[in-house]
Amino acid sequence: MKFIITLVISCFIISSSTVSPETYIGKWKIEGGSIIEIYKEGDTFFGKINKRADNPLSNINGLDNKNPIKELQKRPLLGMIILDQLQYDHGVLSDGTIYNADSGKAYDVKVWINSDNINVCYIRAYKSFLFKTFTATRVTH
Repeated sequence: MKFIITLVISCFIISSSTVSPETYIGKWKIEGGSIIEIYKEGDTFFGKINKRADNPLSNINGLDNKNPIKELQKRPLLGMIILDQLQYDHGVLSDGTIYNADSGKAYDVKVWINSDNINVCYIRAYKSFLFKTFTATRVTH
């Protein structure tokens, strides 16, 4: 009986291994072609636009046109922080926001990587009980 309990506990520990905070750091290509660079300052994670999609849906001029704050509508999208104030907890980045430059709105966000493929991450934007999940692939070159 002790053997079975030990085996079950060992399987649970192995299968619940978490992704380290450093695994998130780097460049990630989102569906559509944009690249976000995730980086860490202290214990907080951020993501900035490193490259825009080849055929953007909006903000064709490369500026933050949809921002509700008029003074920010002239800022360039390249280099702009869109993942803000994320905290690492049990393998997941959360408790921050994601800014959608196509709409000028910010949403709660959760970012995670499955330990079986650390070159794919998922970015989920929340508004109330509604959400949209994006897949991003690590850029290695």
